[in-house]
Amino acid sequence: MTTRFVVLSSRRSKRSSILGLALSAATVFGPIRPASSQIPEYVVTELTDEDATQAPSKMNNLGDIVGRKAPNGKGAPRATLWSKVRSTAKHLGVFSGGDYSSATGINDAGEIVGVSNTGITILPFIWTENGGLRRVPLLSGDNSGKAISINKYGHVVGDSSGPGSSKAFLWTRKTGPRTLSVLPGGNHSTAHDLNDFDEVAGVSASSDGEHAVLWTSSGSVQDLGTLPGDSSSEALAINNAGDVVGSSKGPSGRRAFVWTKSSGMVELGILPGATSSRAMDINDSGVVVGSSGERAFVWQKELGMLDLNGASSTALGILLVQANAINNKGEILAEGNMMHGTTQHQICSPAPPLSFLLTPITSP
Repeated sequence: MTTRFVVLSSRRSKRSSILGLALSAATVFGPIRPASSQIPEYVVTELTDEDATQAPSKMNNLGDIVGRKAPNGKGAPRATLWSKVRSTAKHLGVFSGGDYSSATGINDAGEIVGVSNTGITILPFIWTENGGLRRVPLLSGDNSGKAISINKYGHVVGDSSGPGSSKAFLWTRKTGPRTLSVLPGGNHSTAHDLNDFDEVAGVSASSDGEHAVLWTSSGSVQDLGTLPGDSSSEALAINNAGDVVGSSKGPSGRRAFVWTKSSGMVELGILPGATSSRAMDINDSGVVVGSSGERAFVWQKELGMLDLNGASSTALGILLVQANAINNKGEILAEGNMMHGTTQHQICSPAPPLSFLLTPITSP
């Protein structure tokens, strides 16, 4: 099965704002009133212009998007907020001595986290409208790091690195940075996401290799294991129910999974013709997005894994290759490429990846 599209724009055009919706043409494909039991339908809006350094990466439930973009399309990229309400792009700046920054997470309060260089090292930041760009403290003795995700309370997870190794940490304004423990036999870890209950998803080294882990709000680390026959795994996202998604890797390749407290780790499958899959994000309704082979997917428990590409995307000349984020409204942030023709799956080369916002259509 594939999804259907109602496509807002069928041509590329330069825009001053990533969320600018004033487009010169509209092309409609497929029905516009799906029942709740039908395959999902989306309005698809191209976000990126012809600037290869413009890279949206994460969004909140309000539709605000963060990532990085070079000022005026030139020089090193800067952390950028594209506000849906204001329909403007705002550079968040860099630390003193630096020329590069990138935003990696945003909450519904508009607090943003990411990383900036200083000329001699890379440091994590938190940005607020009133406070601007500020450093997130590192673990004691470390000299570099990155901030990855932020929850609604402004709590931040990231990685802190020093002479020994890199460790995942959780930071709050009240307690400062706290080390997230590693699995037995391991000496490094990486945090990828946290929910509003301070549960953190990531990866820890162990005596059995790198495994997906869940750090509980009490600070303990839980090994989520691997799919049968695999040797390693990674946890990339977590929702407020504590469901975790990522991928497990072994002799048969990489396979996407969802882990729940009740069912443990369950494989999500692979799209026809593909040999691998990777889950990138999950929302509070349990809808998962990611990639399988060179195609983006959305997964729902009732429908299974669906290819986000179909006849409508082909007619538009787009191949969606990876879905990076999904919010609680079901909006999906995806990467894709332009195809040479509408009947061929041949990608323009060496054109940079494009970003698209997929907005689900709901009945009135």
